[in-house]
Amino acid sequence: MIRVLLKHDQDLWRTALARGLGGVQEITEVHDLSPGEDVIAAARQVRPHVLVHEAGLLPHEHVASVCSALPDANVLLLMDPNRPADIRPEVTRFAPRVGIMTTGDSFDRFVEAIRRLMRGEPVIDAEIALAAMRSRANPLTPREREVLGLAATGARTVEIAEKLFLRVGTVQNYLSNAIHKLGARSRIDAVRIAQGAGWI
Repeated sequence: MIRVLLKHDQDLWRTALARGLGGVQEITEVHDLSPGEDVIAAARQVRPHVLVHEAGLLPHEHVASVCSALPDANVLLLMDPNRPADIRPEVTRFAPRVGIMTTGDSFDRFVEAIRRLMRGEPVIDAEIALAAMRSRANPLTPREREVLGLAATGARTVEIAEKLFLRVGTVQNYLSNAIHKLGARSRIDAVRIAQGAGWI
Protein backbone atom coordinates (compact mmCIF):
# COMPACT_ATOMS: atom_id res chain seq x y z
CA MET A 1 0.00 0.00 0.00
CA ILE A 2 1.38 3.39 -1.02
CA ARG A 3 0.81 6.89 0.36
CA VAL A 4 1.55 9.72 -2.09
CA LEU A 5 1.99 13.43 -1.42
CA LEU A 6 1.71 15.79 -4.42
CA LYS A 7 3.29 19.24 -4.68
CA HIS A 8 2.67 21.17 -7.91
CA ASP A 9 1.80 24.82 -8.50
CA GLN A 10 -0.80 24.18 -11.22
CA ASP A 11 -4.09 23.34 -9.52
CA LEU A 12 -5.73 21.67 -12.52
CA TRP A 13 -2.72 19.46 -13.24
CA ARG A 14 -2.23 18.54 -9.56
CA THR A 15 -5.93 17.77 -9.02
CA ALA A 16 -6.07 15.60 -12.14
CA LEU A 17 -3.04 13.62 -10.97
CA ALA A 18 -4.54 13.16 -7.50
CA ARG A 19 -7.81 11.87 -8.95
CA GLY A 20 -6.01 9.54 -11.32
CA LEU A 21 -3.85 8.11 -8.54
CA GLY A 22 -6.96 7.61 -6.42
CA GLY A 23 -8.03 4.95 -8.91
CA VAL A 24 -4.80 2.95 -8.68
CA GLN A 25 -5.35 -0.13 -6.53
CA GLU A 26 -2.16 -0.16 -4.45
CA ILE A 27 -2.21 3.60 -3.79
CA THR A 28 -4.27 3.95 -0.62
CA GLU A 29 -3.83 7.66 0.14
CA VAL A 30 -3.22 10.70 -2.06
CA HIS A 31 -2.66 14.13 -0.50
CA ASP A 32 -2.20 17.22 -2.65
CA LEU A 33 -0.71 20.46 -1.37
CA SER A 34 -1.61 23.95 -2.48
CA PRO A 35 1.32 26.10 -3.69
CA GLY A 36 1.70 27.91 -0.35
CA GLU A 37 1.89 24.85 1.89
CA ASP A 38 5.20 23.74 3.39
CA VAL A 39 6.07 20.36 1.95
CA ILE A 40 8.30 19.13 4.78
CA ALA A 41 5.78 20.03 7.49
CA ALA A 42 2.98 18.35 5.54
CA ALA A 43 5.09 15.28 4.79
CA ARG A 44 5.92 14.81 8.46
CA GLN A 45 2.19 14.57 9.14
CA VAL A 46 1.21 12.49 6.10
CA ARG A 47 4.38 10.31 6.14
CA PRO A 48 4.23 9.55 2.40
CA HIS A 49 6.02 6.68 0.75
CA VAL A 50 6.48 8.86 -2.34
CA LEU A 51 6.65 12.65 -2.53
CA VAL A 52 5.83 13.87 -6.05
CA HIS A 53 7.27 17.35 -6.44
CA GLU A 54 7.44 19.82 -9.32
CA ALA A 55 11.14 20.18 -10.12
CA GLY A 56 10.93 23.93 -10.61
CA LEU A 57 9.61 24.38 -7.05
CA LEU A 58 12.46 22.45 -5.44
CA PRO A 59 15.92 23.99 -6.04
CA HIS A 60 18.55 21.31 -6.55
CA GLU A 61 20.43 22.39 -3.43
CA HIS A 62 17.31 21.63 -1.35
CA VAL A 63 16.93 18.03 -2.54
CA ALA A 64 19.43 16.77 0.04
CA SER A 65 17.58 18.67 2.78
CA VAL A 66 14.27 17.07 1.80
CA CYS A 67 15.84 13.60 1.74
CA SER A 68 17.37 14.19 5.16
CA ALA A 69 14.14 15.53 6.66
CA LEU A 70 12.06 12.70 5.17
CA PRO A 71 14.25 9.59 5.54
CA ASP A 72 11.42 7.15 4.78
CA ALA A 73 10.13 8.87 1.63
CA ASN A 74 11.13 8.50 -2.00
CA VAL A 75 10.98 11.62 -4.17
CA LEU A 76 9.75 11.84 -7.76
CA LEU A 77 10.65 15.13 -9.44
CA LEU A 78 8.44 16.18 -12.35
CA MET A 79 10.29 18.33 -14.86
CA ASP A 80 8.80 20.57 -17.51
CA PRO A 81 10.45 19.30 -20.74
CA ASN A 82 10.73 22.93 -21.89
CA ARG A 83 12.73 23.89 -18.79
CA PRO A 84 15.71 21.51 -18.60
CA ALA A 85 17.58 23.93 -16.33
CA ASP A 86 15.19 22.93 -13.51
CA ILE A 87 17.23 19.74 -13.10
CA ARG A 88 20.90 20.01 -12.24
CA PRO A 89 23.33 17.10 -12.75
CA GLU A 90 23.96 16.88 -9.01
CA VAL A 91 20.41 15.63 -8.46
CA THR A 92 21.13 12.35 -10.27
CA ARG A 93 23.46 11.25 -7.48
CA PHE A 94 20.42 10.75 -5.23
CA ALA A 95 19.11 7.93 -7.44
CA PRO A 96 17.46 5.52 -6.87
CA ARG A 97 15.78 7.29 -3.94
CA VAL A 98 15.07 10.38 -6.05
CA GLY A 99 13.54 9.84 -9.48
CA ILE A 100 13.20 12.29 -12.36
CA MET A 101 10.67 12.26 -15.19
CA THR A 102 9.04 14.85 -17.43
CA THR A 103 5.47 16.07 -17.35
CA GLY A 104 5.29 15.03 -21.00
CA ASP A 105 5.24 11.34 -20.01
CA SER A 106 2.01 9.34 -19.91
CA PHE A 107 -0.02 8.73 -16.76
CA ASP A 108 0.78 5.01 -16.98
CA ARG A 109 4.51 5.77 -16.97
CA PHE A 110 3.96 8.10 -14.03
CA VAL A 111 2.29 5.32 -12.03
CA GLU A 112 5.02 2.87 -13.02
CA ALA A 113 7.65 5.38 -11.86
CA ILE A 114 6.04 5.42 -8.41
CA ARG A 115 6.04 1.62 -8.33
CA ARG A 116 9.68 1.48 -9.37
CA LEU A 117 10.71 3.93 -6.66
CA MET A 118 8.92 1.73 -4.14
CA ARG A 119 10.94 -1.24 -5.41
CA GLY A 120 14.18 0.71 -5.00
CA GLU A 121 14.76 0.98 -8.76
CA PRO A 122 16.16 4.11 -10.41
CA VAL A 123 13.73 6.36 -12.28
CA ILE A 124 15.57 8.80 -14.52
CA ASP A 125 14.24 9.89 -17.90
CA ALA A 126 16.82 8.93 -20.54
CA GLU A 127 17.08 12.40 -22.08
CA ILE A 128 17.47 14.03 -18.67
CA ALA A 129 20.11 11.49 -17.69
CA LEU A 130 22.11 12.09 -20.87
CA ALA A 131 22.01 15.85 -20.41
CA ALA A 132 23.17 15.48 -16.82
CA MET A 133 25.92 13.03 -17.72
CA ARG A 134 27.31 15.25 -20.48
CA SER A 135 27.72 18.10 -18.04
CA ARG A 136 29.74 16.26 -15.40
CA ALA A 137 32.90 14.19 -15.17
CA ASN A 138 32.98 10.55 -16.20
CA PRO A 139 32.24 8.51 -13.04
CA LEU A 140 33.50 5.23 -14.50
CA THR A 141 36.93 3.78 -13.81
CA PRO A 142 39.11 2.77 -16.79
CA ARG A 143 38.33 -0.91 -16.15
CA GLU A 144 34.58 -0.25 -15.89
CA ARG A 145 34.74 1.61 -19.21
CA GLU A 146 36.65 -1.27 -20.76
CA VAL A 147 34.16 -3.88 -19.54
CA LEU A 148 31.16 -1.76 -20.54
CA GLY A 149 32.73 -1.09 -23.92
CA LEU A 150 33.01 -4.83 -24.57
CA ALA A 151 29.44 -5.31 -23.36
CA ALA A 152 28.41 -2.71 -25.94
CA THR A 153 29.72 -5.02 -28.69
CA GLY A 154 27.31 -7.72 -27.53
CA ALA A 155 29.94 -9.79 -25.74
CA ARG A 156 28.61 -12.02 -22.96
CA THR A 157 30.01 -11.87 -19.44
CA VAL A 158 32.03 -15.07 -19.97
CA GLU A 159 33.51 -13.70 -23.20
CA ILE A 160 34.47 -10.42 -21.53
CA ALA A 161 36.14 -12.34 -18.69
CA GLU A 162 38.15 -14.45 -21.15
CA LYS A 163 39.24 -11.46 -23.20
CA LEU A 164 40.39 -9.46 -20.16
CA PHE A 165 41.74 -12.46 -18.22
CA LEU A 166 39.34 -11.82 -15.35
CA ARG A 167 37.00 -13.99 -13.31
CA VAL A 168 33.35 -13.97 -14.37
CA GLY A 169 32.37 -12.68 -10.91
CA THR A 170 34.82 -9.79 -11.27
CA VAL A 171 33.30 -8.81 -14.61
CA GLN A 172 29.83 -8.97 -13.08
CA ASN A 173 31.01 -6.65 -10.29
CA TYR A 174 32.40 -4.13 -12.80
CA LEU A 175 29.13 -4.18 -14.74
CA SER A 176 27.07 -3.84 -11.57
CA ASN A 177 29.19 -0.87 -10.44
CA ALA A 178 28.80 0.83 -13.82
CA ILE A 179 25.03 0.30 -13.83
CA HIS A 180 24.76 1.78 -10.33
CA LYS A 181 26.99 4.79 -11.06
CA LEU A 182 25.04 5.66 -14.19
CA GLY A 183 21.64 5.22 -12.54
CA ALA A 184 20.81 2.68 -15.25
CA ARG A 185 18.18 -0.06 -15.17
CA SER A 186 20.25 -2.70 -16.93
CA ARG A 187 23.48 -3.40 -18.79
CA ILE A 188 21.89 -2.25 -22.06
CA ASP A 189 20.66 0.94 -20.41
CA ALA A 190 24.14 1.60 -18.97
CA VAL A 191 25.71 1.13 -22.40
CA ARG A 192 23.25 3.58 -23.95
CA ILE A 193 23.89 6.22 -21.27
CA ALA A 194 27.68 5.83 -21.43
CA GLN A 195 27.71 5.96 -25.23
CA GLY A 196 25.45 9.02 -25.23
CA ALA A 197 27.86 10.76 -22.86
CA GLY A 198 30.85 9.77 -24.99
CA TRP A 199 32.46 7.70 -22.23
CA ILE A 200 32.79 4.46 -24.18
